[in-house]
Amino acid sequence: MNDMAPAAEKASAPAAAPAGFGAGDWFRAEIDRFVEEMGKPGRSLLSFVPRFVIPKPAIELTDAGDNYRLSAELPGLTDKDVKVEIAEGILTIAAEKHESAERREEGCLINERRHGHFARQIALPVDADEDKVKARFKHGLLTLEIGKNAAARKRVRKIKIDG
Repeated sequence: MNDMAPAAEKASAPAAAPAGFGAGDWFRAEIDRFVEEMGKPGRSLLSFVPRFVIPKPAIELTDAGDNYRLSAELPGLTDKDVKVEIAEGILTIAAEKHESAERREEGCLINERRHGHFARQIALPVDADEDKVKARFKHGLLTLEIGKNAAARKRVRKIKIDG
């Protein structure tokens, strides 16, 4: 049993970093980039997130009487970047953004390209009417008004419990 302990310890040990590149160097470089970018005016949602990922937006779904209202903040995106679909009671909000920036600093040309995407799915209330949906996108705010189906609200079925 003592012979197995060193092998288990070796198997769980982290892999050595490449020569000249410490394990924390990548993370440190990302923090440095983040701090450097903080002093500049924000260009978009992609400015402060890891490359290749747009954070999933916070959403708010409220009951507005005759309809539901769903809001999602999508700063830095346009209506052309966003896709909204409904299928079988599931609302999907997805976005994809390609961004490229070129700048010169002290004789050095910097050309950054970023690509980000996300998809967020929300189960709609049972009385939501998939055929009565209106969407608006203004100043980075996606607003959906989802009509209600009165007949669906009245569909209540009691289930007999066998005991």
